Amino acid sequence: MHSPKHITALVFRVSILVCSLGSSPLRAAAPDQGFVEKILRENRYFIEFANVCVSNFGSPENEKALKQSNQHNFNANLYYLESNYVDAFKEIRLSQEILLDLYYDILQKRYIEDSRSLLDLNAPIIIQSKDRKSAHFLQLGYRDVEVARQFRDMGYNYNRFLFSNKIRYYIDGIKRSRRAKRFAFLALIESKTPIEDKEDYQTQTWDDARNKDEREKIRDYERVKNNLVNQMNRKLYTDAMNFFLHHDDNYGLISGQKKSLLKDSFKELQTRRPEKQPRNPEFPAKDQPEAKKAEPAKTEPAPAKK
Repeated sequence: MHSPKHITALVFRVSILVCSLGSSPLRAAAPDQGFVEKILRENRYFIEFANVCVSNFGSPENEKALKQSNQHNFNANLYYLESNYVDAFKEIRLSQEILLDLYYDILQKRYIEDSRSLLDLNAPIIIQSKDRKSAHFLQLGYRDVEVARQFRDMGYNYNRFLFSNKIRYYIDGIKRSRRAKRFAFLALIESKTPIEDKEDYQTQTWDDARNKDEREKIRDYERVKNNLVNQMNRKLYTDAMNFFLHHDDNYGLISGQKKSLLKDSFKELQTRRPEKQPRNPEFPAKDQPEAKKAEPAKTEPAPAKK
């Protein structure tokens, strides 16, 4: 049990603390050099990752959004070199705000829908083959499509002020969609590979395993591409969804059929600083009135010649 003197002293201290907090308003700390440098590097990764997605599958609206985001990122770098870290932070926020809508749109309309369409397209061939391994690949592909959808929902419902965290959820969704498409290609290849050509059914001695030809040690990207080309040349199936475009994108590559949009956008960058509106002292900082645009002067029609 506390004595009345102790309770009175505690109430007095709490009242002093409340009064001190009320008299001095809390202010957010301005971003420093280290923080701005970190988010600049992070935003650069976001733009370069989006460049592959938009270059391969982007609509004209997506291309315009990526160029606008890159312009704001460029402005942020200029402000950073000038040691103007407050304006640099503002430009990064504007860039990431555009990237949010861009990532959500391309994840939903191109990656999730395309991966599901690719799996549905190959499902009849795979199920008809009655190959257990190819059916397992198909099952893993559908699983990753569902996980990509969950990442999309998690990013959409995340804190609306944490732009970078929301974007990372969308990037994880794109990566899962790409893996789902890789499983679709593996399932298709496995279903059309004869049993005698499958490694699981080939006998191999210990000497063969030790003296394996180095030419057989190729990258997974090249191995899958070679199998697709070989089987399509044998007319085992047709290219119904531009397989090689999706195959290049699955490994984070811009397809040879496309060109890098980011390279073109760098040619269109403007070094002019964004114009700052003069502050009206009669209004608070967050309630500044919008600047009125100057209306073009009306020209009277010339009198008709008699």
